[in-house]
This record gives sequence, C-alpha cells and structure tokens, in this order.
Amino acid sequence: MTFAMTITTAAEKAEQDLALSMGEAKAECRRRILAVVNETAQINLAAAAAADQLTPEQHSAYVAGLTWIMQMRLAWPAVAASGADLADDANWPAVPAGAAELAGDF
Repeated sequence: MTFAMTITTAAEKAEQDLALSMGEAKAECRRRILAVVNETAQINLAAAAAADQLTPEQHSAYVAGLTWIMQMRLAWPAVAASGADLADDANWPAVPAGAAELAGDF
C-alpha cells in the first residue's frame, strides 16, 4: 500500500475557489436568463424578429432583452471574482421593462 500526500498552497486553494465560483456564477447567469426568457421563447422571438413580425414596441423590448442578455454574459465573471452573493439581484443587471412580458407572449 502506498500513500501520496499533496499539500495545497494558499494560492492553489484560491485558484480552486475562484474556478468553483466562476462555474457557479456562470450557472446562475444562465438560470436567471432562462427564468426571464426560456429557450423556446428565444427561438420564437428570433424567428419573429427575422421575419419582421414584431410591432415597433415589441422590437424595442426585444432589442432591450438582447442587450440585457449580453450584459448578463459580461457581468458573471466580475460577479464571481468579487465574491458577491450570487442570489442578490443587486449584483446582476436589471431586466429591462417589457422584456419579460414580451418573452411571456412567445
């Protein structure tokens, strides 16, 4: 029988913790996006926009929603690195007015 002993340095532990936090933040970002606009609604909205089937008001809400999704995707690494509470809405970009309602229609 052999044993191996590995000592994890503080720097290695911090790196492991950051990697775990990054994964959790990315998953939380995805969960939050899908809670507002699920995959089916995203597909249907993209098709309606491509076919020019959205009213001007819907199109504005659609663009605002796409911008919010991009902001969310840009935000999660910083949220993870900061150690902020992932469950706190204040740490994430706010859902724009009309975006959730539009997604609910699709």
